[in-house]
Amino acid sequence: MPTQGVGAMNEAEAIEFIKNSRVGVLTLVDDGKPYGVPVEHYLKDNRLYIMVSPREDQRKIQCIKKNPNACFVIYESRREKPEIVKKGIRCRSVIIEGKIKLDGIHEVPTKGGGTAQVQRLRIDIKKIGNWYCPRKSCDYQSAWFDRYPQLVADV
Repeated sequence: MPTQGVGAMNEAEAIEFIKNSRVGVLTLVDDGKPYGVPVEHYLKDNRLYIMVSPREDQRKIQCIKKNPNACFVIYESRREKPEIVKKGIRCRSVIIEGKIKLDGIHEVPTKGGGTAQVQRLRIDIKKIGNWYCPRKSCDYQSAWFDRYPQLVADV
């Protein structure tokens, strides 16, 4: 299912990356404008599950009801996680596209001994795009705008 290209992970690598990542950015459409929010996720088969508050006034819920198109981005960078360099892992990312739906309200126990309700969201995955840096080495310790200040001198 993942698309292939320069610096692409194979399907097994992309799926493993999604499963081992805890947080990604869910992007929805809000009246023609993008709306993104970081959330935890769980992958099972060809579906991505997310838990949120079930409040009807929540922006995520309103967006989903109006437009089911969703994008979910997970990334890992040597700059934010320098320990991956020792493991030989390069910067990489996954972009998941699909249709999102409200998938039921569930009651879960709380730490205080009570219960709380959560809204489960489900993305039916249509496409997984992915990328990893094909370079063997890079200057991951400094940002591009620090290395090349001329590129932002006129802004």
